Amino acid sequence: MPMHSTCRRCALIAPLWLIAVMLSLLAQPTPLFAAPSLVLPTPPGEPWRIIQGYACGTHNGWDRYSLDLAQVHGPTYDAPIRAAASGTLWHWEARSGTIILSHGNNFFTMYTHLSRPVTTEHGRFFAVGEVLGYAGDRGSPGIPHLHFTAFTAGANGWSGRQSIPLTFAEGYDLPEIGGCNQHGGKVLTAMALQDPIITFSSAALPGGWYSVDHQIDFSVAWGGGGLSQAWNMEPPADTPMFPGASDGYARLADMGEGWHTLYVRAWGPDGRQTLASYGPLGFDYSPPVLTVTPAELRIVQAQPTVVNWPAAEDALSGVSGYRIYLGPDPAGESEWFVTEPTLTLPTLAPGVYVLRVKPIDNAGNIGVWQTVMTIRVE
Repeated sequence: MPMHSTCRRCALIAPLWLIAVMLSLLAQPTPLFAAPSLVLPTPPGEPWRIIQGYACGTHNGWDRYSLDLAQVHGPTYDAPIRAAASGTLWHWEARSGTIILSHGNNFFTMYTHLSRPVTTEHGRFFAVGEVLGYAGDRGSPGIPHLHFTAFTAGANGWSGRQSIPLTFAEGYDLPEIGGCNQHGGKVLTAMALQDPIITFSSAALPGGWYSVDHQIDFSVAWGGGGLSQAWNMEPPADTPMFPGASDGYARLADMGEGWHTLYVRAWGPDGRQTLASYGPLGFDYSPPVLTVTPAELRIVQAQPTVVNWPAAEDALSGVSGYRIYLGPDPAGESEWFVTEPTLTLPTLAPGVYVLRVKPIDNAGNIGVWQTVMTIRVE
């Protein structure tokens, strides 16, 4: 029957299909959880120019996102080249003067055309910023420069190699922008390693009370090693909550009412840490409460009179004052504002007046209008 014929074909084809899928998966680089933050591999304080950028010339295969760098002032030959991230020496190729460092999670950096390495010992650890060799022209005679690539690869380090666009802790972001020789001509200057710098940004200012949610954004210069954040306590210093992250945010409403301080810990490319805080910030969305029994008052026209009412209560931000209405309308409202629960009456014509009050707290929450007194002027 046709059905049996189809099934027999499936029985023959399925194993071949599965084998093909498995082989294709083996050829792909393992997904990278968080690439390490990179520093420029050139000497600190010295400007180097990109003499060949992305996607042009020899940078048009798996190493599309490579840079050729040469010193702007002074000789490039024998300039010290440093590790862009902490890692171990995974491969040395003498013919092209190439060192490849492994940084874990199938992430690698490659430094080519070195005149000489510091060592060729497989597995030798290099800390970020440590000199691993010296620029030269091996494999590119007469044109001393550094060819630099960061890439992912399969488990064996060779299969499925794929370069990635480069970002450096010094603040240089070099994305894919299309075309040939991308970012060519740019001058990049490495900096000495330093502590991460955390910057906060928010419409909510420390020391203030707020009745609506606010977002607190933060970013890190000289970060890239990861971030941790916590409200009202310092986050642990053992390992980052968000490896590889260099920015983030928190929302005030996540913590509910009260005083809160946001703490952020940042890790730099060399493991240095910085702890910074933002706050305290007050969050109060409950309006103040005024409990009052309306009173009656009779006065003679032009009689100097001071009236008082019970103070409103607000357990969090506190009462900032009261809006006042004084007039004949039992439902009247106005923008008249006083800071204390007391009022010196102005001169009133004979008649009946109502004094209405609405409390406001320091977070901007507004209570309800209440009549605290009826005043008869004779």
